[in-house]
Amino acid sequence: MKIIAIIEKPIASGGGFNQALNAIQQMNRLSVDKFDFSVVTPTKENIYYLKKLNIKTSYVAITLFDKILSRLFTGRIWGKILGKLKIIGPFEKQLIKQKCDLVYFVEQSSRAESIQNLNFIETVHDLCHQDQLEFPEVRNFGEFVGREWVFQNTLKRAFFVVVDSEELEVKINSRYGVDKDRIVTMPFSPSPFLNESNVSDSADILKLYKLEPGYFFYPAQFWAHKNHYRIIEAVKLLHEEGTICRVVFVGGDKGNYDFLDSLIRRYSLAKHIQSLGFLPAEHMMALYKNCQAVIMPSYFGSTNIPPLEAWFMGKPLIYSKLFSEQAGNAALLVDPDDTNSVAYAMKSVLDESISKKYIKNGYERLKQITTMRKDCEKNIFEKLLHFEQKRKCWE
Repeated sequence: MKIIAIIEKPIASGGGFNQALNAIQQMNRLSVDKFDFSVVTPTKENIYYLKKLNIKTSYVAITLFDKILSRLFTGRIWGKILGKLKIIGPFEKQLIKQKCDLVYFVEQSSRAESIQNLNFIETVHDLCHQDQLEFPEVRNFGEFVGREWVFQNTLKRAFFVVVDSEELEVKINSRYGVDKDRIVTMPFSPSPFLNESNVSDSADILKLYKLEPGYFFYPAQFWAHKNHYRIIEAVKLLHEEGTICRVVFVGGDKGNYDFLDSLIRRYSLAKHIQSLGFLPAEHMMALYKNCQAVIMPSYFGSTNIPPLEAWFMGKPLIYSKLFSEQAGNAALLVDPDDTNSVAYAMKSVLDESISKKYIKNGYERLKQITTMRKDCEKNIFEKLLHFEQKRKCWE
């Protein structure tokens, strides 16, 4: 049986890219000596990273015709017309040409809309266009309608849907009517590239970015929902109280950087809050290794990758209380609406005894999540075996 994974977004998309790579590596392991597995990407730069992981990969373009078909197929009238005509888009034709039996979308994607002949696995990371619809990145310029359109027209057709938390599983079941038997809960794991930089490189990397150890570290794209704002306000409050701290932001600008930068300058915090932009994967380990703590007061979840990487690197974590399912007892939970809550956690983690407590809890939490992932892998493997038998029933 031939399984093809699709990864569309580039590495600059952030955590979603890394989690997609983790999903690809997982399916590659499950397929050894059993299934024929490979990856297709319409983003040429992704081939470099996939080859580093020894994943068989090819490039297939997504045409304008594919994009048009995606929308037409989900329309009630056009969907019926195109269905009767048995129209298949160029992208799906390329997958069929590669003798694909099952398509695996390893990230949230609208591409499944245009898949008409092949079975597919869909991935959903969040429903924040419903849960946190105030934010412009999931509400403005058709983003809400686009997300909702995709979920309504693909999830029920999926062989199964991969989610990253039990909370999200419940929401997918109740909001979109997907049977629980067709939902697999697979927790996130740290980036596959986190070990790339050597310990000996750490000092050179800090020197490159003019950093000294002991900063609070927030690796996140500059979306509004990431809530960098609350950290800036907390640093201002702490400095007014006499507690001087430093923060390092890492991530690409998604439209909110100028607002945050103006706030940092208005509060005269430019020497204490540094924004480094999007960094190479091989530099990330050094920045984790030398931080005081990882901080993430985000509004979007229900799970995120930086907490896992904080635990992996042995760093205490300050995390949004909205995601207690992922955190367990391994984070100082804060109210993302409350500056005082964030400031108190930042001050608390400077206490060595508190820091050690959460480092220890973090290691234990990561072990628990690793065990959960192994159990979920068994579930996925069994589903694939059942599909393989059913697939033998037609040409």
